[in-house]
Amino acid sequence: MFVSSLLQRVFQHAAEPTRRRSVVLVLGALLAAPVANSFSPSVASALPWDYDMYRQQSLRSNEVARAPVAGTVPVGRQPFTMTIEQAEESLENPVPVSKHSVWRGQRLFNSNCLTCHGPAAKGDGPVGPKLGVPDITQDFYRQKSDGRVFGVVHYGLRAMPRYGFKFSDAQKWDLVNYVRFLQGADVPGMVRPDSK
Repeated sequence: MFVSSLLQRVFQHAAEPTRRRSVVLVLGALLAAPVANSFSPSVASALPWDYDMYRQQSLRSNEVARAPVAGTVPVGRQPFTMTIEQAEESLENPVPVSKHSVWRGQRLFNSNCLTCHGPAAKGDGPVGPKLGVPDITQDFYRQKSDGRVFGVVHYGLRAMPRYGFKFSDAQKWDLVNYVRFLQGADVPGMVRPDSK
């Protein structure tokens, strides 16, 4: 009842055909917005907020925890179970710094890290100043080990999200090599981006 009387009043005031068409379009958009929103996934479900809940190491139903067969070697991806501090102390970069590795790392950096860190990793990306992203080309960050950078990329730190679920270990090492390149490592054939 209320809606029909409201529509009658709206259409009485909208005597002109163009005005009536405008009113119909606005009302249609207002009614269509909630319906369209119900079909799209929410932002919260798109982000890995509960990553540790659904990517945990657990047994599937009817699966038994068994010891590996003697004399076998596991093949495939191994879970990274170190803390950032343990990675800093014990991991060494197995990927040599080369033009190809740095180029692959640059592609990953530009599509995942540039928004916060900026093109030259100075913390001047579009979102960086709002989150307090540091300039990782400073000496303090240059002195950190490659293992530490790898661990931070894997687990995230403060406002930086974790990328362990997204990148393979080789990709993370390529990203470490690109960060080192931005910090001043010399790589023939590569040109450093300028800051804003």
